[in-house]
Order: sequence, then structure tokens, then C-alpha cells
Amino acid sequence: RLPRNLVVAPHQPHHVILRGNNRRRLFSYPREKHFFLSRLMQGSHRQKVPVHAVTLMSNHVHLIATPCDHLQLSRFVRHFAQRYAQFRNASRGATGTLFEQRYKCVPILTDEQMAITSAYVELNPVHAWICSEPEAYRWSTYPQHAGYRAHEPLISQLWSPSAWYQSLGSDPNQRAAAFRDWFAYYRARDDWAEVYPDPASPRDRKRFERPDRSGAT
Repeated sequence: RLPRNLVVAPHQPHHVILRGNNRRRLFSYPREKHFFLSRLMQGSHRQKVPVHAVTLMSNHVHLIATPCDHLQLSRFVRHFAQRYAQFRNASRGATGTLFEQRYKCVPILTDEQMAITSAYVELNPVHAWICSEPEAYRWSTYPQHAGYRAHEPLISQLWSPSAWYQSLGSDPNQRAAAFRDWFAYYRARDDWAEVYPDPASPRDRKRFERPDRSGAT
């Protein structure tokens, strides 16, 4: 069944969060994260849901993905979450629900929201004190966005650049530089965990400009 109050905006990116049931740990070893990513990639291809960002944490997962409707999103999440839960329970001799039944899903309706959400998702390991720099974390799409060497081939294969990211420049180097600049600005903010900025303020608005100074809305 669909999560209660799930709101899906057709053909728009969505911030999807899956958490371990009762704060249950989702990943203990790299092989488990590899299995999860392989199922996530398979679900993305089979359900035709592009994945624009991902960060795997110990007891939760952040995704940015674009479904065409709520049924497609539900099938996509079920495809990888159900198979991963079966795999982890079988490998550990465990039973019971691995994920919370109602995953969180927030439609991303503007470029400003996409910019903030992308940075928020990929700053999770830094905010959790797992690493001091986001490029040091193996299990996120930050290297792909920032133009660094990827740690995990599965994430490189899974990643589908969003329309917002593509708008940051005319070539990969320009887009990566613009993303790094935005990311550093967002990280330096006192209220960096805020997911919804005020695009009308000069401080926020300047970072939503494309290289040609046109707005990103």
C-alpha cells in the first residue's frame, strides 16, 4: 500500500527518505551497501525512475529521484527496499520489518529547492561527524556532482544528473565548479540544515544564478 499522505508531483524530482524501523541499523558492511546499490540501480532501470542523488547512512537512506506518478514511485521503492530487507534478514538470521513502512517523500518544485536539497543530502555524513569533507565519504553522489574521482562504480552507474544540475554550466567542468561553489556556500551558512531558503534575499539569490547571471528558476 502507498504511504499515508504521500504527495507526488508527476515528473518532478522528489526527496525520498527511508529509515530503519525503530532506528534499526540498515548497513553494517560494505557488501550490504553494494547489494543495496545494485538493487537500487536495477529498480531505477526497470521502473524508469532516474536517481539524481543518493546518500547511504547507517540507519537511513536519502534519495532524490523523479517518478512519473505515485504508483511508479511506490513500485520503485518496493523493488529495492523489499529485496534488500530480505537479503539483510537472511544474511543475519533475522526476522521482522527492516524499514519503516511509511517512507518520507517531499516533492521538489523549484530549482532553489533542488539546490538546497542536493546539498543537504550530500552533507549528511559531515553533519553526522562521519567525515570532515564530503568527498571522503564513499557512499554518496557528491563526487559525481563535484567532478571528483568516484569511489564507488555502482554510484557512478546509478547517477542521473538532474535538469537543475545540467543548467549550472555548458560542460561538465563548469557544472562541477558551480556545484562546488554552491555547496561551499551552503555548508558555511549558520543555518545550513535549512532545506528551504529564501530566494528573494540577495544572500540566497546570488547562489541561484547561472554562470551567465540569469536566474535558475
